Amino acid sequence: MQDIETGAESKVDLLDLNDLRIFTYVAVLYSFSAAAEELGISKSSVSRSIVRLEALMGTQLLNRTTRKVKLTRAGNVLKDRGVEIMKRIGETIGYVGGLGLAPHGQLTICVAADAGLEEHIQQVVLPRFLERYDKVSIVLRFTAQKSELRAESVDVALSSGPTHPPGSSRFVTMSRWLCASPAYLDHRGAVMTPEDLDKHDIIAIDDREAHMAPGLSNLLVLDFLKDPHPRLNTNDMAGARSLALRGLGVVCLPEHLCKTGVQKGELVRLLPDVVLRPLDLQVSYPSKRSAAPSVKAFAELLKASLLSASSSTVSEGQALQASIEVRNGPSGEVEN
Repeated sequence: MQDIETGAESKVDLLDLNDLRIFTYVAVLYSFSAAAEELGISKSSVSRSIVRLEALMGTQLLNRTTRKVKLTRAGNVLKDRGVEIMKRIGETIGYVGGLGLAPHGQLTICVAADAGLEEHIQQVVLPRFLERYDKVSIVLRFTAQKSELRAESVDVALSSGPTHPPGSSRFVTMSRWLCASPAYLDHRGAVMTPEDLDKHDIIAIDDREAHMAPGLSNLLVLDFLKDPHPRLNTNDMAGARSLALRGLGVVCLPEHLCKTGVQKGELVRLLPDVVLRPLDLQVSYPSKRSAAPSVKAFAELLKASLLSASSSTVSEGQALQASIEVRNGPSGEVEN
């Protein structure tokens, strides 16, 4: 028994935690290629890590075929343990790093370009945050590259769409509104029913990564559009709003991007009773500093701000609770 324990201890000493981390990505995604993309490393690096880990464990963890990866019994066990170990390590690093400290130092934020948050973060959230926390400096990046959202230097990563990095969690859900300018509607006619949209120019936000047809049919619960091809297609949400304001068509936007325009009479909300699929924003903390005061403070302020800007998606109690959290400051906390 002592020999077995001694052998296990020696393997722990030899274990490279990065190999374990890479294995958990392969195990969760069932894919060497997807794991390599998520981690921002080469597929050959992933393969070498798995080989080293299997040699150390003395057993096969994965069954590789031409196209797929399947976990062995040992692989399934290590997957469950590995995910838990990585989670605890991240929590520990973040907790110890934030003990007894006010928000300070550099905070790196990376936001997916298709999240539509550029304007809101730069014009609403950052001015408030920097005024409140004068010892924090910000590195802000907006990107269309998924790999940048997973860089280990990133403290807060925000993404949208159906596919998110492993370990990400739902941050906030935003409702979407269908809008057009008064001038456009005067020229092209009112939109009284969903079927009327077939007669109108559609400004679509390109959503290729969601593997959905562009246009509005990917957003509406009822697929009533005969022609899903838009007149205009852009990957810039703020740009899509500008096009709609100039009277170039009908657009579907997150509420926080069009609510003010509707209130000012610059846009008209169409078909308010039609249910649109909401925009789910996800958050992840690649640097493992989720418990750091600056990270928590920014995340809480952004969340409260979005809930306030999109009040129709949440109860008054939820918005009030988020505002209280911000006022009080951060709380402790497969294919090959």
